[in-house]
This record gives sequence, structure tokens and C-alpha cells, in this order.
Amino acid sequence: MIRSSSSGTLGNPVDQRESNAHRRIRDDAVLRLLVEGTVSTTGVGFFRALVKNLCEALDTSGAWITEFLPEAQRLRSLAFWLNGEYVERYEYDIEGTPCQPVIEEQSLAHFPENVIELFPEDPDLPGLNAVSYMGVPLLDTDGELLGHLAVLDTRPMPTQPRLLEVFQLFAERAAAEYRRLRAAQRVQAREEQLTRLLDGAMDAILVLDSRLAVIRANPAAERVFGWSAGDLLGRDVRTLLDTESWQLFSDQARILETRSDADRQHWFPHDLGALGYDGVPFPAETTLSCFTSGGQVFHTVILRNVDERLQAENRIRMLSDEAEYLREVVREASGSDDIIGSSPPMQRLFEAMEKVAATDTTVLVLGETGTGKELVARSIHRSSPRHDGPLVRVNCAAVPGALMESEFFGHEKGAFTGATNRREGRFSLADGGTILLDEVGELPLDLQAKLLRVLQEGEFEPLGATSTRTVDVRVIAATNRDLQVMVSEGAFREDLYYRLNVFPLEVPPLRDRGWDIEFLAAVFAERFAGRMGRRVEQLTADDIRRLSIYHWPGNVRELQNVVERAIILSTSSTIEIARALPPATNQEESRVAGPPSTPLPSILTRNEMLALERDNILRALDARDWKIAGDSGAARLLDVPASTLSSRMKALDITRTR
Repeated sequence: MIRSSSSGTLGNPVDQRESNAHRRIRDDAVLRLLVEGTVSTTGVGFFRALVKNLCEALDTSGAWITEFLPEAQRLRSLAFWLNGEYVERYEYDIEGTPCQPVIEEQSLAHFPENVIELFPEDPDLPGLNAVSYMGVPLLDTDGELLGHLAVLDTRPMPTQPRLLEVFQLFAERAAAEYRRLRAAQRVQAREEQLTRLLDGAMDAILVLDSRLAVIRANPAAERVFGWSAGDLLGRDVRTLLDTESWQLFSDQARILETRSDADRQHWFPHDLGALGYDGVPFPAETTLSCFTSGGQVFHTVILRNVDERLQAENRIRMLSDEAEYLREVVREASGSDDIIGSSPPMQRLFEAMEKVAATDTTVLVLGETGTGKELVARSIHRSSPRHDGPLVRVNCAAVPGALMESEFFGHEKGAFTGATNRREGRFSLADGGTILLDEVGELPLDLQAKLLRVLQEGEFEPLGATSTRTVDVRVIAATNRDLQVMVSEGAFREDLYYRLNVFPLEVPPLRDRGWDIEFLAAVFAERFAGRMGRRVEQLTADDIRRLSIYHWPGNVRELQNVVERAIILSTSSTIEIARALPPATNQEESRVAGPPSTPLPSILTRNEMLALERDNILRALDARDWKIAGDSGAARLLDVPASTLSSRMKALDITRTR
């Protein structure tokens, strides 16, 4: 019947009491034991006192009170008195025990004698020398089974009306305390749930008494007002509102007290001015409600800082604008951001880029169309301390003049016809990062003056705004035009030119980059062939010669187009460079216009070029102990992607000999 995780507690005690068939039940003693023994305790302490006193009142060996576990069909003792001591932590199955009929039939069960023979499957009864048993269920007010109260003895327990009355009296007292304890637990659970709800709310929540003093405040209220919970408790809500708002609030609170329960709420949209701990007011959106509890009137205040909401809305709009900008960048982006090249002009450019990237200096990137000025700007940003911030690009040549100021600095709602929403400008989006002013030579003069102010003071005014915005932005400008000539012609402000021309970078045209042409063509061919699912052969000596003598007015961008066109025109694995290039007459004109400044590619054979490339790669690998990727790898030394270097090593059959 009762199972223990420990041994020895349920031994075979020697019963020293006199064996008699009749119990001596004294009315005065029972009343004293029941009242005095339990009046000063509650909960577990009450149950322990009750079972001990029950044993004394009925003169039995043991008594215990349990809670019922319906899913497991088990009983767990709340208090158990046996042979003069408490037995701790007992839990047992009801199957085959005298307790089973009490639980299943929910009625009193009394077995005056022979209890071992009646329940032979209970292994604990023989060890207790049990002879008699009596148990009664404990029920909630709705009839739910809570547990049971039971006694057992090593002597017969004859049926006596007074015996049953006393047992029922103790059972009713136990059930009442059990119900009280369960109700208290439910109240505590609801209180804990309410506390979690209040503590997890983002809005400030205050509970006020009838005098409109704070009696409860959640953590959000501490954050909103800047006071600790201890400072808020007992504080008159008058001190948390400005004078006008307090009058509105107190008047409405008294009005709500006169209304019915269904109409005791009021919303203040933006009417209240709340005060922080420093006395600085802030607009508050507030809900006030009234309720009665225990005959007393209380008020609940739910308050939200409108400034925080407006800041959140502005942040959402800014993120939306930034996301839209990034989507535009993705749509416009083509190819890789890697700058490829190992010719002397490119090495000089890389050295200058590395030096200026570590600073916040304004950079002016100069070069012909298609040389990769935007890639230079991206590389500088990625290598700068601002690399975690955004890189925002503005194509000054693509934005209509009428919208350019809004594009740069943003606008407020209603600033002009069609401005139905507030919009952040590109300078706001670039705050903390870098802004690239591509084709800066296309800026109109009136906007140049406003741009100069941003460069000088780091501030601007959005269209339609009455306040000044401050930003922390690094500026990189790029142009293919001669700004000095434009200054002399009055088309570009001289002061803006000198603000932009702090650190000029000249990107060399492709015709001046020598052997980079073949290397770039090979990289582009591999890239486009992979996209098209094609397999192409390496460039022939004739292909290299044709590429080398062409003047490349469109520079790297034109080379990309030619290689892509050549792969599309190819009907086999051979790249059709000759068909993809402009007509021969144009090539001859290009040759007459001027040969490439670096003549090496035009005088080396293909095998010589491959040998030169192989030797260059081997020297780079030896210098980096054959490490390919990473900051200390050979790919970084050659300034090519690690994947490209691995591909070239495979094509040139370069392996490390151990």
C-alpha cells in the first residue's frame, strides 16, 4: 500500500499498547486535539499536526493525508505519522490497496480487521502488522477528488458511531484546509501571471489608488519616467504630468468613477504631457481605466512615449528606404567587386588605395568611362574603419535635376507636389558609413552649394523641414570629366572642387595596363562561360594579339562586353574574339590613334606570356609559403581572388613539390 524509497522506516514495530476491542474516545480531548493542535498552522504544517493528533484521538498506529494524482493513479502523502514519527516523501499506486475503493468510489471505506487477507496484493501491510484500516475521500466544493485521509492500526478497529464521527470531523477539517490551500495557490498563480504580463509589457503601466497615488508600477514605467519602482510607489501622479495635463487627467478620473463598469475607460491620444525624472516633458499617448475591488476604487494607467514611437517609425522608414536602395544596387550590380590587375599602373593605384582607406579623407576618383571607379570606391569602403556601415551610391547623372535635392537630403511630407510621404535622403542613409557621388561633375550649381555645406559642417536641411540634420559621412566622389576645366568654365564651383580633391586617385585606362588585358579577358571568359553552362578553351595567341592592339575606348566595361559577346557567338569551345571585336577598320584607327603605352603584350608570344604568368605565380606562392587565401596569402599579394588563383594554378599545372 505504501512504498518507500528508503529502507527501515516501515519496520515491524512492537505494539506495546493494550489490546482491547473498544476505543476510549473522549469528546473534550478530541475537540482540544482538533482545535488547539491545528489552529496556529496552515498548509503542510497544518496537515502534519492533523495526522499526529488524529492518531492520538483515535489511538491508532498511523494516519496520513494524501493528494491524488489522477493521470498516474497514484497517491502522494502530504503528511504521514507512523509509530510516533513522521514519514517523509511517500508516493504509491492505489491498485490493490485498501485506499483503492476510497478513491474509486469516493466514499468512506472501513475494514475493522483482517485487512491483510482482504488485500493480499499490498506488499506493505504485512510489514506493518496491519489489522484494520479506515479512509475517507477529500473533495473540492465542485466534487473534484483532491486526495484522501486514512488511518491504520495493528489492532481491530470496530465500527463505532463515535469513531466514525471523529474521523469525519478530522476529514472535514483537512478538506477545508486543502481547499483553502488550493485557492491560495490559484490566486498566487494568477498573481504571478499578472506580474509576468505587466513586467513584459512595453508600455508603462501604473496602478493608482483612490487618491491617484501609484501603488504598482511595471519595469517599462521605470524606463519611461526614469524613476525606480521604489521612487514611483506612493508618488502622486500629479508629479508625473504637467499642470494642464494633470487637470485633464484628474477630471477624467473622477468622471470614470461615476460610470458603469462597461464604460470606465478613456483614451488620451496626444493630449497629455508627461514629465520624466529630470522634469523634461514628453508627449504621451495614454489609456485610463477605473475599477472597484473590495469596495475601493482603483485606476489603471497605460502610457506610451509618443516620441519613442515617432523615432521607431522614422527608423522603420529609414530602413525601408535603405532596403529599397540596396535592392536598386543589386539590380544595377554586375560582375564581381574585385579589382583585378598586376600591371605597374594598377600596383601604384592599389598602394594609394591602401593608404587612404585607413583614413576618413575625402577621395576623388578620376578616370575614363568603364575603368572601374565604383569598384575602387567599394574597395576603399570595405578596407576602411567604416566597413560595418552602409555604402550608399548616388548616380548624379541619372537623377533628374528637379528631384536631386530630395534624393540627396530627403523631404518632409507635403514639401512639394507628389510628396505624400516623408522620405530619408541618401546622406541620412549613409550616416556612419560612406557615400559615393558617382559622376559628381553632373551636379547643378545650386546643389553644389548645399553639398559644400555638408562637406564643411556635416549638416543639411531636408526639403520642407524646419530643423537641421547632422550626419557623419565619408565622401568619395567619382567622375570621368576634367573638373579643373569645368571650374575655369564656371560649370563647377572652385571651393567644392578643392573640398573634393583632397586625395585624388587616377584609375588607369585599360590600354595602359599592359598584360592585364589578357588576364582580365581570361577571368571574364571563365565567369561568363560558367553562367551560360559552357566550356571554353583558353585564348589563342591571335586572340591575345587582337585584344592587345585594340584601343579600348570603353575600357574594362567594354572588355567585359566583348568577351561575353564572343562566348555567345561561339559555336564550339573556341572563343570568337575576332567576331566580337569592332570591325578591323576601327581597330586600325585605334592603332593609328596611338599604341598602348605598355607594349609588352603585343611583342610576347602566348607561350612566353604563360611562362611569365607561371613564374610570377610561383614567386608569389614561394613568398607566402604556398598559402593561397587570407590576408597573408599569395592571392592577396597578386591582388586576385583566391578562386581565380587556384583556377590559374590548375590551368598552368602548378603544384607544390615537397
